[in-house]
Amino acid sequence: MATARAHEPALLDPKGPGITALACTVGAVLFLGGGGACVYVAVRTVTDLDETGSGWVWAGAGLALAAAFVACVGLSTMLSAREDRRATLQLAALGVDTTALVLAVASAPPTNDNYNQVRLLMRVSGPGFEPFECGNEVPKYRFGSAAQGTVLPARVNPRTRAFTIEPPPAPPAPAAGDA
Repeated sequence: MATARAHEPALLDPKGPGITALACTVGAVLFLGGGGACVYVAVRTVTDLDETGSGWVWAGAGLALAAAFVACVGLSTMLSAREDRRATLQLAALGVDTTALVLAVASAPPTNDNYNQVRLLMRVSGPGFEPFECGNEVPKYRFGSAAQGTVLPARVNPRTRAFTIEPPPAPPAPAAGDA
């Protein structure tokens, strides 16, 4: 008897329709350009096979493979953007408001864009799903003030366990008479 395995928790970076449209457009340009170039180079290489030496055949094959790689990157970009947008819409429609308790905070390596990060180990719990723990690397400029025991607002899709977290609330401003 097979048992249904729960989805792995996934921290979701919500994507809006504008970002999704831009990513799909870039992906389509890469896919169509790379695919077209791959076909063109492959056809030219095969038709000119008798007139060129074997070195040019290898160069044509290499160019065709490079163009095919660009097309694959474009297709992957489109599919990834659509999946992120689908998950964002599902979270908005089916998600429940919950909390994420920070169990541990550690430094993490910077992103490719040189943004500093922190690694948060969290326990996410709320109504409608089994509580779960997960560790994620998040931007330090948003979550740097989180410490062990901090409770973060979260939203979870109970079916897929995709979730988002919000930065910790800002500390209250001191009163006028406090010094």
